[in-house]
Amino acid sequence: MKKLNMLAAFIGILILSSFSNNNSTSFIGTYGVSDSDPSQIKLNINANHTYTYQDFSNPNHKIDVSGTWELKGKKVVLIEPSQAVSFHSVWTFVENGNVAKSHKGLCFYRLCKID
Repeated sequence: MKKLNMLAAFIGILILSSFSNNNSTSFIGTYGVSDSDPSQIKLNINANHTYTYQDFSNPNHKIDVSGTWELKGKKVVLIEPSQAVSFHSVWTFVENGNVAKSHKGLCFYRLCKID
């Protein structure tokens, strides 16, 4: 019985230690498109929970916003204080924080870490 209890405790500890920490900050940095892309989309996520975002893909509706961000589950949500501008505000980071992905309707963005 003692061996069974020890085995159960060991398995329990093994299972609990196998969960990964979801609070990784590997996504902190600057993401964007190539320098030759005229859309000049750039997302900068700072460690102090601030961000800047620019998207010049539509010359008649250029987006240049900044504000704070918060982590909700595995997604980073960008909060724009005035809420006057509609933009890609929910981002998922993949490939160890080297790629930022977002979609708004049928418009999908994939930005690579550049800094």
